[in-house]
Amino acid sequence: MLRSGTQRPGREEPMSKSRYPGIERLSSGRYRVRVTWNDPKTGKRKDQKKVIAATSMAETSSQRELLRTRLLTGGTTPEHRLRLGEYASSWMRGKIPTLKPSTRDKYAVPLDQHILPALGDYYVDAITPQDVLRWRDAQQGKPRTVNSRLRVLRTLLRDAQAQLGLPRDPCARVRTLPEAPPAGNRLKPEDLRRVLAYLRENEPDWYPLFLTMALTGARFGEVSALQWTDIDEDADVIWIRRSQWQGRVGTTKTGKVRDVPLPPPLKAVLKQHRQRLVRDQAPGLSEGLIFPSRVGTHHRNASLRKPLERALQAAGIHDRFTLHGFRRTWNNILRQVASGAITRSMIGHATEEMFLHYSHIEREEKHGAVDRALALVDGPKVEHRVEGSQTGDDARNVSRRETTRND
Repeated sequence: MLRSGTQRPGREEPMSKSRYPGIERLSSGRYRVRVTWNDPKTGKRKDQKKVIAATSMAETSSQRELLRTRLLTGGTTPEHRLRLGEYASSWMRGKIPTLKPSTRDKYAVPLDQHILPALGDYYVDAITPQDVLRWRDAQQGKPRTVNSRLRVLRTLLRDAQAQLGLPRDPCARVRTLPEAPPAGNRLKPEDLRRVLAYLRENEPDWYPLFLTMALTGARFGEVSALQWTDIDEDADVIWIRRSQWQGRVGTTKTGKVRDVPLPPPLKAVLKQHRQRLVRDQAPGLSEGLIFPSRVGTHHRNASLRKPLERALQAAGIHDRFTLHGFRRTWNNILRQVASGAITRSMIGHATEEMFLHYSHIEREEKHGAVDRALALVDGPKVEHRVEGSQTGDDARNVSRRETTRND
């Protein structure tokens, strides 16, 4: 017979009803814990039991509370905490399919070279505003560069806050550094006229591409991705359907297709340009590219820097001016002669979708704006010399432009 108070082999000790509720000792070092809670997603009452190993009732009680916390918060417990480097890897994998190639680099480079080397080992939920401030102030480079990195970190941590249910955003109160006013990166109409005149006379192979950027305001990636099927000569428009970055073709920056007027001077120059490509059987002609490189691929913007530098030097322009400056210049010229609605419709800013939702820009309005802008660029004595006679469409378009000027 067993003595009073002894336990039969295999029988479980009753659960404590006072000091450690919800805990049942099974054997040496093994305990069964029970947790009941309201599911935060459904509001339903739930019950869970789990056998754990521990050295004492007190330790078991602590583990039970951790289990309860994990169930209440959807799974975030100290043993499941993510470091920033781990989270950034999964974050980028999720973002890559939705990003344009150029944008991927804008995220990846700051992460790999500046953010993760300093903060990658930190637990995401332990990063504080003071950590972000110290990181920001330790960065080398111009304020604009540091702010660009900070924006990547801010986006990363805001997504982490939403996905992991973190109580705060460590970047919420961290300000960007003061930046110097940005350089204009645009030309006056008379300066643009001199630059284009130099390119026409001295850089004939590059002139059609530069003129297209100058008279459409399209981005370099959009212009360099143009195909001959994007030109509608009957309607005198160019369709901006795609963009390219380092040879990788995708949608435009806004993901929208838009049309821009094809003014008579550009129409004539592109006609000559196509005749030359056909005559020389240039590589890339069969792919339909309007501006193929010498080996038939898409141009990279670095290849245009030297001819642009020569044109700026010849025109006596010493201020900073980049390829993107043609877009800024055309936007500014259009702004002077047309409404903001027409300008945004042609330039294709990110706010175009909402604006066009409330308005409709007629194609003739766009042509009228381009004609008036050409009057500023061309000047009274500039002539666009074109080999051969004018077609009926060309003559009609030139007549329309002259009539607009006289008005």
